[in-house]
Amino acid sequence: MRDRFKGWYPKDASALATLWDHALFVPDANVLLHCIRHPAPVRDELLRVFETLRESLWIPHQVGLEFHRNRLDVEIGAEDAYEKLIADYDSALNQARERLRQMRAHPVIDGAAELAAIDTFLTGFRARMNNARGDHPKMEIAAAITKLTELLEGRVGERWPPERLASLKKEGEDRYARKVPPGYKDAKKDGDGDKFGDLIIWRDMIDKAKAEGRPVIFISDDVKEDWWWLHRGRKLGPRPELVEEFSAGSGQDFHIYEFMNFLRVAGDRHPEIKKTVEVVAQSLRDDERARRRQRNADEAAALRDRISDLEDERERVVQALSGTPGTEFDRKTMDRNSLRARLEQLNAELRRLNDAPGVHDDTDDDEGEK
Repeated sequence: MRDRFKGWYPKDASALATLWDHALFVPDANVLLHCIRHPAPVRDELLRVFETLRESLWIPHQVGLEFHRNRLDVEIGAEDAYEKLIADYDSALNQARERLRQMRAHPVIDGAAELAAIDTFLTGFRARMNNARGDHPKMEIAAAITKLTELLEGRVGERWPPERLASLKKEGEDRYARKVPPGYKDAKKDGDGDKFGDLIIWRDMIDKAKAEGRPVIFISDDVKEDWWWLHRGRKLGPRPELVEEFSAGSGQDFHIYEFMNFLRVAGDRHPEIKKTVEVVAQSLRDDERARRRQRNADEAAALRDRISDLEDERERVVQALSGTPGTEFDRKTMDRNSLRARLEQLNAELRRLNDAPGVHDDTDDDEGEK
């Protein structure tokens, strides 16, 4: 029965060892971007890992395209971080300054001393950021990109012709409507390249495995459910449907690793990189925590915007019910019963949104991430 339902049986250590002996290793664009996102020791070790696997490395054209599309955002974002942090501190501390200046006599707080302390801190912070900006490793990052380019020379798939992309778009719309993995979690993205990027990568991996007669290990930072087999909060491996479709299309096996788990296994198999894998893994964990905090903050901000819009609408409904002239709701568009019903809907929705976790806080709890 295992042969008929092979995707539903997580691979054991022996099967994974055999897979590593023969597989092509396919990193996604975010994994490649780690080579320019992290401090020098981490960059160097990541490139060393890829160097170790060089003969088995390969990427679809879509991965290379996504890397180049996002590379400048990573590079310029790092260069802009110094000024943005200074501006953020300026804004926050200016509010504190103004509050201290407006504060009347206080039995404990010395306003003048606290103002001086703020100025001292901000002066020191500006100096540290300016010094860091002067030390920004622009040339070293360029060298890392050159090294990565050399490692992948001759190991990039062909670009799809327009007619094949058009055919895939039709197929993709049908797959996404039926939630056939991978890629359906990107269905709302704009642009065919973003919307169907995962599906293009998927098709290329199947074709490459068939042409080379080798299994594929996909290394990804993508944690969405259209790649992963999730059960009660646990990741058991790739979606069973993916393993079965890959086998049917190529006659080969397929596996997927999150990057940190991939590094752990690579370190176990290659003693020459094992010592430094934990340094890399720690930097990746820190980056993931920061990314999660940023995502939570963005979601909280969007939720607050939604609450603000609903509160504005509620105010207009209340004004219309009270007969305030000039409101956008009137008897020609909605009767009083409809307005009351809408008011109840708005109140219920606002209660639900205001009770949502994180709506009043842009940060998350690091303890909950560990």
